[in-house]
Amino acid sequence: MPKLMFLTVLAFLLLRAHAGTASPVILAYYTFDDSSYDSINQFGASINQISTDTFTVSPDGAVSGHPPTRAITLAKSKGAQTYACISNYGLKDFDPKIAHDLISNPSAVSTITSNLIELLSSNMYDGVNIDFESMDKEDRQKFTKFVRTVSENMRAAGYTTVVSVPAELRDNPKDSWTGAFDLAKLGKYADLIQLMTYDEAGPWCAPGPVAGFTWVRSAARYAVSVVPASKVSLGMAAYGYDWDVTHKTGTTVSWHEMPSLISSSHGVPRRDLKSGSPHFKYTAADGSKHTVWYEDPKSIHQKARLAANMKMAGVSVWALGKEDASFWKAVKAGLNPHSEHVK
Repeated sequence: MPKLMFLTVLAFLLLRAHAGTASPVILAYYTFDDSSYDSINQFGASINQISTDTFTVSPDGAVSGHPPTRAITLAKSKGAQTYACISNYGLKDFDPKIAHDLISNPSAVSTITSNLIELLSSNMYDGVNIDFESMDKEDRQKFTKFVRTVSENMRAAGYTTVVSVPAELRDNPKDSWTGAFDLAKLGKYADLIQLMTYDEAGPWCAPGPVAGFTWVRSAARYAVSVVPASKVSLGMAAYGYDWDVTHKTGTTVSWHEMPSLISSSHGVPRRDLKSGSPHFKYTAADGSKHTVWYEDPKSIHQKARLAANMKMAGVSVWALGKEDASFWKAVKAGLNPHSEHVK
């Protein structure tokens, strides 16, 4: 066996063994900005996997984007495994047609598989992270077949396959958002299921928890009922949303920006007893009424402890650069069954 092949197979086996031990997988998403790089530099000791959200796919199987070589090198120096995250993001949002055309074309699937192996081998990646969203529910079987094909080829080449899936409380093939994801089968073929247990609510709907504990717990319970817990990563949100309820718009507020918003708006945070999520209201200078829901150390600790208690693979964080030291402190404490609760 060639040396490179031996090393990649060894890395894959170590990952599989790692998921079954007491040491949790802590995956974080890198985006192309300086704050993401700074987070790896500052908090790298708290992270053992990094997925670079820097690639998109085309219907013909081409992969577009650039590997963040500097960030990958830094992550590797800190002992983290790295994944190339590919998505069906189009000009403005996730594009269901891009995904449909790709997974419906066997030739394109073969092409993207070859392209991915070349991408991974040329850029020190340990695997691929498939993040296809907003897919048509009619593409359920095709997407499952696509994941199976890609993961089998990745595994044969010594690489890992991570699949990001939306949170759902039960399997519903007719659902317009989650219907394309056959979680039981995806969990069979993927090496790690990255459960996107965030965006329970956002600017597209009425104000509410970004990731309420009861909702997260229900989604996690369903996931581990059809996929081995050791293959499921619980999603964490390092952000909140500020709803301008007067103008019916909303914006994202990063974790590290929230204390400043609370201070400048004179908001009075309160914790919702049902969801465990903090929230507050304020009136802006233009007279518009705002409602903010977000995550804090207590809510993050609670969800990390849930992952630990359910013996899940670990947690996954969106996204690097949005958080600060208090976020990672809460994650670490939550994943440690012997730590005290965060107040």
